[in-house]
This record gives sequence, structure tokens and C-alpha cells, in this order.
Amino acid sequence: MTVCSVIAEFDPFHNGHAYLLNKARELTHADVLVVLMSGNFLQRGEPAIIDKWKRAKEALSSQADLVIELPINVSMQAAHLFAQGAVSMAAQLGSDYLVFGSEHPELNYNYLVEKAQNLKFEGSNHAQSFAAQLFKTLAQQTGTELKTANDILAFNYFLANQKVETSKMKLVPVQRLESDHSDRSLNFAHFASASAIRQARFKKNKNYEIFIPEQTKKDLAGPVVSWNDLWPYLKYRVLTTSAEEIGQIYGVSEGIENRIKAIIQKTTDFTTFIQALKTKRYTYTHLQRLCLAITLNLKKGRMLNQKSVFRVLGFNPIGQQYLHQMQVLNLLVLSRIGKEESDSVYRITCQADQIYSLLTGQEQTIGRKPIILV
Repeated sequence: MTVCSVIAEFDPFHNGHAYLLNKARELTHADVLVVLMSGNFLQRGEPAIIDKWKRAKEALSSQADLVIELPINVSMQAAHLFAQGAVSMAAQLGSDYLVFGSEHPELNYNYLVEKAQNLKFEGSNHAQSFAAQLFKTLAQQTGTELKTANDILAFNYFLANQKVETSKMKLVPVQRLESDHSDRSLNFAHFASASAIRQARFKKNKNYEIFIPEQTKKDLAGPVVSWNDLWPYLKYRVLTTSAEEIGQIYGVSEGIENRIKAIIQKTTDFTTFIQALKTKRYTYTHLQRLCLAITLNLKKGRMLNQKSVFRVLGFNPIGQQYLHQMQVLNLLVLSRIGKEESDSVYRITCQADQIYSLLTGQEQTIGRKPIILV
């Protein structure tokens, strides 16, 4: 079987995602289309607007054959580590193709990766992140600026794929249509960004509905989740935890735990808090991931170098057929989580799901079976 993988968050699933899956099938002639999808907590350090089960069903309703969860030690990482973990999983699945959206698919990403690996920084700018310095220097050397989130992620996918020795995947960027990843406008004909759709849904502005399939409309009609719902849990964790203990959380460094404890006592909502915490050194996304790691009590030793676990969220008959073929790949595949798995191989993702369950009132892990679409 020809296997095409798509790495996604689908937060929420919209017309652009449906277009991407259709193009993936069209361009690769894949027999099976696998989606590697982030679970209930996302790369930008936020809870998903609706849970992973609803989003898996949305994907299966629009061309996907099999949906596998990206565990939290992959999904909630900086772009290069997110790409590294997700691409590794796609390669282990035996994928022939990896398809993803990009604002500039015509760029020679292999060339940019090669140039980046040979770059030398003249000095370290502590006011900028390593990634910002890298892409600034790369632009000076090549004349190509990588500014948009999807283009930067595309670069990291190519970089990660080169590092996976067993990968046979061909990477296929697909042109993003109409809106950019970060565009907050709904002034488009068919395609709006997930950011714009989320913003409209939080404001209860139903103009977003023309940009999403029917299944997503049903899901967004119900309760949704945002950082506002997590804020009390973050504040409780910080106020009742010592600076030394916060210093053991994944991503915490350079004494920022003391700044976090000082600022959180003076703020009453997450937006005000994160704005007060912001400095030139750290992006909002980095700080949100940091706050999420504190809320979920993600310790440093559990977020890196973990064995890949393939949690099945849903499938159709084609996906089920491929699941049988996956048995020869010697992968750790979980179709149902019991107490043993929740205490061992999938522990930190299960713990994070328990927090998400507090926000939704719905069990996210123990006993949940994959969605089967026939």
C-alpha cells in the first residue's frame, strides 16, 4: 500500500484542511491517508478548542483513513522538536509521502536546510531566540526569509526528514489558499485560518461557519475550551509550588520561575498575565508552552527521548486494513488505554488528558475506544 501521512492539529478542522487532505490523495495517489494529529494540548501552548476525539471524527469525515495521536511529548514542543517527533513517527509508520501546507511551497527547502546546517553565528544575541537568530542569518546568506509559521514548519519537516536515517518519505508542500496561518480576518470566500475561526467562535460570531464542514459545525456548536478555562489551574499550581519545584518543569530556565511567581500574584486573568510576562527574549508561544507545562506538571525527564507510542484515535475500513499491516512494523500501537498504559508508556499524555477532562466533563483516556467510521 502507498502510504501518505499528514501532520496536523485541526484546531478546528476547516475547509483548508479538507482541501489539504484532498490534495494529498490527489498528488500522491495514496492507498491509505494517515493523519498524525496533536491531542488535547497543542504546539502553541494552548488547549485544543474541542477534544481530540471530535477532531479525529472530523478528519475521518473528510478523506482521512486513520488518525494517530501525537503524544504530548511531541505535540507540545518548539517547532524543531515538534517536527522531529512527528516526522519520526510518520517514518516509522512506513510512510511514502508527507504532505503539508505552506505559504511558499516553491521554495527549495532542501537547499535551505543544507545552508542552515553550515551556518556560523558571529555572536549570540540574548535578546533573540536561537530560532530567530538562525532564520535571520539564513536570510542574509540565501536571500530567502522564512517568516510564516507554515514555512518555518516546512523547513523543520525537511530538516527532520534528513535526520531520520530510515525515512523513505518524499515531502510534498501544498500551496495554502487565501488566508495565511496567522490571519485573523474572515473576509475570504472559502478558506479562513483556524486562528480566525477560533477567535470568532469564542466571540460567538457565527460568520465562521461558512469556512468549516458540517461535522465541525456540530462540534463547535457545543462547549469549547480556551486558556481562560485553564487559568485557575495555572494560578493554583504557581501559588502552591515553590520556585525551586517550578524550576524542575520542562522548559523553565534562566530564573524565569521567580518572574512567573511574582507576576501571577498581581494578575487576575491569563491574557494580562502573559502580556506582563512577555519579554523580547521569549515569544508568546514559548511562554504559553511554559505555562502549560507548569499547569500539567510536565517534568524535564519525561518530555524528551521517549519511545514512540501510536495511539489510535479512529479509522475507517481502509485504515483498519493498514492497522493490520502495521503489526509487522514492530510498533507500540494502542487502540485502548487501560490503567496499566496510563501508569506507564502513555503516562504524561494520560495525565494531561485528565486535566482536559476537568474542563469538559468528558473522559478523554481510560476506556475510550477508537472512532470507527464505516
